[in-house]
Amino acid sequence: MLWSLVHHLDHRVASDLRIWRRRFHLFSQGLGLQAKLLITFMFLLFVALGTTWGVYLWQSRLRLDDLMAEEARQLAFTLSQGSSSPVGARNPEPLEQIASDLLKTRNIMFVAFFDASDKPITFSHRDPSLDLGSVLPLKSPTASLMQARHGVSQMFGDYIQVSAPIFALPAPNPADALGVQTPDRLVGFVTVGIGQGSEELQLAKIGSMTVLVGLAIAVLCVPLAMAILHRLFSPIRQLVTATEQIAKGHLDTRVEIGRPDEIGALARSFNEMVKTVKSQRDDLAEINRDLEEKVVQRTGQLEAANRRLKSEITEKEDFLRAVSHDLGAPLRNIGGMASMLMARHRQKLDADVIHRLERIQHNVEVETALIGELLELSRIKSRRQQPVPVEIGAMLSDLADIFEADLNSRQIALIIDTPMPVIVAERPRLRQIFQNLIDNAIKYMGDGPHREIHVGAAVRHDEAEFYVRDTGMGIEPEDLDKVFRVFRRGKNSAALNIAGKGVGLASVKSIVETYDGSIWVESTFGQGSTFRFTINGRFVASLAAPATDPGLGGDFTEAAATV
Repeated sequence: MLWSLVHHLDHRVASDLRIWRRRFHLFSQGLGLQAKLLITFMFLLFVALGTTWGVYLWQSRLRLDDLMAEEARQLAFTLSQGSSSPVGARNPEPLEQIASDLLKTRNIMFVAFFDASDKPITFSHRDPSLDLGSVLPLKSPTASLMQARHGVSQMFGDYIQVSAPIFALPAPNPADALGVQTPDRLVGFVTVGIGQGSEELQLAKIGSMTVLVGLAIAVLCVPLAMAILHRLFSPIRQLVTATEQIAKGHLDTRVEIGRPDEIGALARSFNEMVKTVKSQRDDLAEINRDLEEKVVQRTGQLEAANRRLKSEITEKEDFLRAVSHDLGAPLRNIGGMASMLMARHRQKLDADVIHRLERIQHNVEVETALIGELLELSRIKSRRQQPVPVEIGAMLSDLADIFEADLNSRQIALIIDTPMPVIVAERPRLRQIFQNLIDNAIKYMGDGPHREIHVGAAVRHDEAEFYVRDTGMGIEPEDLDKVFRVFRRGKNSAALNIAGKGVGLASVKSIVETYDGSIWVESTFGQGSTFRFTINGRFVASLAAPATDPGLGGDFTEAAATV
């Protein structure tokens, strides 16, 4: 219980100290440097005056005690010399008369006479509260005689008492003529008490006068210190005012302080600094004017280049439309004529002619689709669509439904390895990326026993990286740098009669580049391929859960999901 109380008190004291320290800090923050210096000066002045006053009183009190003790010893010695006969005869009347005469003196508080056995003979005093118990000499005279002892009176305050031995006067002795000394005989003691009240009162008056003089000096020092600080801080105020003027843009401001000290050196350095800043500002203004002229010139050139580029793009699109129309119209006519011949004369034509007509119709459809894809490839970067938040995970689920028949028929597992982010982009373009890559993986899966397609993502602070990895036939090393070119396909594509036009991966590369990304392929022939592409981080909205691709040096937080 006691320990708990002590701990509580310590905690309370520490809390109060923190509160006062915080208040003092706030108070000191609201003061200026001049006020802080004035307060510090006054604090040091009062500390010096207080220390001086305390030392003076302390030394005065010690000196007063020494003087009063010496006076008490002299008085006790005098009484011991003049009272040996009455004390030896134990006659109180002359002793009381002596004491009565002494008590009329201002400082004498009591006089007591004792015989040799410490029995009182007479005791005279001015304070009724005093008794013989407080003034009796000690039992060991050698330790107490002629030594000053302090006491306290209820009426008169502090006093000093001294006890002195009383010896009998020597009688005439014939032996003294022969040079033989007879020892003195102790007949009693005398104890004298001298009060210090009046001296202490005088000392207190002197101390009060000292305090008043010190306060007067402090009061006189306040305006003097303020005047000195005002004069000392006058150059600094000029510097502050000049700084404010310079901050407003008046670089012609100068500080007129002709002093040989450090403040004068600071003022001269300040003026040189302002001169340098003004010169640099003028130079910078000249450079800015030249830069503005160049910016205007370059802006005009850029606008002209943009107009030419826009015109060229428009001409290109018109050309592609014209080419598509010019190529498509004859192809459609050829296809229509082949269809009409088969519809009207199918019964009359032999099987070889019908087969050739069907091949003509199929080739027309393929070429028409190729023309459409080329036209769409040209529009990827020139005709942008409205960006929207796209959940890649949901998009992959839709694509899994689209490819469900191909995946099931070829016994291929489409596996989503990681949580997918949300990308703010054109939904059809993102769909086109994953659809082409997954379709490509299905086409080039081959006949191996392990048939899987893995899709995953890793989000970093500046980009999102995706991958589509398959366990198919892979790509030969000499074909790796050709896969993203238009109309370029691998050697095994023709050998295995894999359908394709050589435009899909080129479209994917063009779409990725519109989002400040890059695409590349990693492949080992006969073991599969991994297509990786990045999307700039500013298009990444969120990620369902932190995840990274194991192939990128991270660990996944969730198990892979099979779609």
